Amino acid sequence: MTDKQPQRHETIALSTKLEEDFVAPLTALRGALEILRDYPELPEHERVRFAEKALRGCTRLEASVRHLGDMLYSDKDATVEAKPTPSDHAKRVRVSYEDKLIEIDLSGLQFSTPEMVNEFFDTVDQIIEDTGTDWFFVVNYACRIWPEAWIAFAHRAKKINVSYSLGTVRYVQVSDDDPWSRAAASDPTIHSSREEALDEIAAMRGDKRR
Repeated sequence: MTDKQPQRHETIALSTKLEEDFVAPLTALRGALEILRDYPELPEHERVRFAEKALRGCTRLEASVRHLGDMLYSDKDATVEAKPTPSDHAKRVRVSYEDKLIEIDLSGLQFSTPEMVNEFFDTVDQIIEDTGTDWFFVVNYACRIWPEAWIAFAHRAKKINVSYSLGTVRYVQVSDDDPWSRAAASDPTIHSSREEALDEIAAMRGDKRR
């Protein structure tokens, strides 16, 4: 019974914190919006009052989400290994001239800043540019992309697709121990194995060999 007591207090504290940070402002926000929806005849000053209440709820929720993100990602720097070099990045790019295919292995990488994204894609871009032609791409997408790096990652990946891609297919092999892989696999455009990804590339180019 004694061992369970601290856990019970922690559970109560967490429940209270969640209610204060998310449930309470969300309830107030929903109430204000429902009033604005259901009572169009409200005087202008009343509509402004409820709109401002809704906006305050949004601001409070935004702060809570930022705080939650800080807690979740606070240890990310401790889990990042020594900074990869361009040669390390180059090892993750496999060029097959026979199949007109480039495989990019992102597995295990953690992109926590735009700088990390750009360092990786600078190497990838140079390899592709040196070939002087377009390619099919298969991407092992089992990486982690922190919110701070998302815009840079999306931009650089799109640039490759627009500039060089004849077709791009991503895959992630799901691991029960890795929630990131499970989240990625929920995307219907992401395959669950390299073989499935290669099969789709083969279908794109009408390859009867596979």
